[in-house]
Amino acid sequence: MKQEASSTARYQPIDRAQLFLRTVDVEALIPKDHLARNIWDLLGGVDLSHFSAGIKSVVGSAGRNAWEPRLLISIWIYAYSRGIHSAREIERQCAYEPALQWLTGFQVVNHHTLSDFRTAHGEALRELFVEVVGVMKAHGLVKLARVMQDGTKVRANANKKSFAKADKLAAGLRQAREQLAALEEAIRQEAAEHAQAAKLRTAKQREQLLAAAVDEVARLQSQKRWDKDKPCQASGTDPDCQFMKNGDGGLAPGYNVQLVTDAANGLVVGVGVSKRPTDEEELEPALEQLKQDFGEDPKQVVVDSGYTNAATVAAVSERGVDLIGSWHERGAKRPNHGIDPAYASSHFHYDADHNEMICPEGKRLQQRTKRKLSEWVQVITYRGRQSDCSSCQKRMLCSPKNAMTKHGRAVTRRIVHETVTAFKQKMQTEEAKQIYKQRAPVAEFPNAWIKTKLNFTRFRCRGLEKATAEATWAALTFNLQRLFKLMPEWRTALAVG
Repeated sequence: MKQEASSTARYQPIDRAQLFLRTVDVEALIPKDHLARNIWDLLGGVDLSHFSAGIKSVVGSAGRNAWEPRLLISIWIYAYSRGIHSAREIERQCAYEPALQWLTGFQVVNHHTLSDFRTAHGEALRELFVEVVGVMKAHGLVKLARVMQDGTKVRANANKKSFAKADKLAAGLRQAREQLAALEEAIRQEAAEHAQAAKLRTAKQREQLLAAAVDEVARLQSQKRWDKDKPCQASGTDPDCQFMKNGDGGLAPGYNVQLVTDAANGLVVGVGVSKRPTDEEELEPALEQLKQDFGEDPKQVVVDSGYTNAATVAAVSERGVDLIGSWHERGAKRPNHGIDPAYASSHFHYDADHNEMICPEGKRLQQRTKRKLSEWVQVITYRGRQSDCSSCQKRMLCSPKNAMTKHGRAVTRRIVHETVTAFKQKMQTEEAKQIYKQRAPVAEFPNAWIKTKLNFTRFRCRGLEKATAEATWAALTFNLQRLFKLMPEWRTALAVG
């Protein structure tokens, strides 16, 4: 007799109490074209000897073996490519993530080792970045014919509440020094234990940070150009960071990350970190760094209006580099004091033969003052005769708030360096405008990539030097990802593997 089927669903059972004895082929954990394998193979063809300085574990001596720099570099680049910036998270994933298991050979690297390595070799890391760019330059991927620079703000590892004024920082510094002296005395009287040594290191670090914060406040106060009575502040945990405006318009402690991108294939050729909130002083140092790294200046550099001030235009011109960029007139917009638009300063004409300004009514204004704002900009003030202005029928349109009892209408004329004038004229040409249109897709793409794909939105370490190292890791990761995409046959081209 045929048995009727049950209506109850049947599922695959899961038995988590069973034990497996499994053979693992480490080489089979990741495919041949996996990013981790590509990173490892490429690093095998570059000079990493600079990372070996200071290693105490040598052949013939006692002690534990050190981790190979090639492995630690590969781990960090792979971690950055996956948006992981935490050394503790990397240590955890070494136990189960296939690519990290392949890199380490099923070993786990301690997070202290990873964290220290990330920032302990800043100069060696920069040399590695330059060497990788040099390899790409040798194979035509980088040309330095046209580069584009852009900056982005990345949040610092500091809380807003850590910022304080000079008096509060000085009080904290005195307290920190008292605590440090008491701790050192206690350690001298007793046998130094590991916990006490750790407390001593922490106390010394705290004292150094507060001392640096006090110095930073003094530096900022001395450099203020306006509102000098308002006291400056600095962070007691990261004295190098500054409040900066983010993309959402808010202010937060951060650093100004500068990337120079080669226009040929969108590869980053220069990376720097600054504690200056604006970009106006960042172009010339970036060009100087390129000259040191590659022995030549780029033929052309394209930037936005944040970089194009008179000093920068003149400095870049002296280097023989063609500058392309938009121009934005700086300075606060002055109130018109009720002046009719027909009598604005722009409607006053300059008579070069007599060095006078002529108003719309034909009256002449003579020179009164001449100020030198900078090496490249001068401002000349012209003023009309009181008799001319007081008898003018248009005086209420020309200068309604002037009683005309002491003086007449005043206007100013700016004289800029001929280099700046030539730059402005060049930017009116169609060729320059077309070149500038290419800036955003090239210059802003690496910044967007490292923030979104690499999750580089906040620094993990503190201090300008360590922040520069972090930014270099991100730029190096971006370049290698681009290299593997632009040159699929990179192993054959670079003779690696």
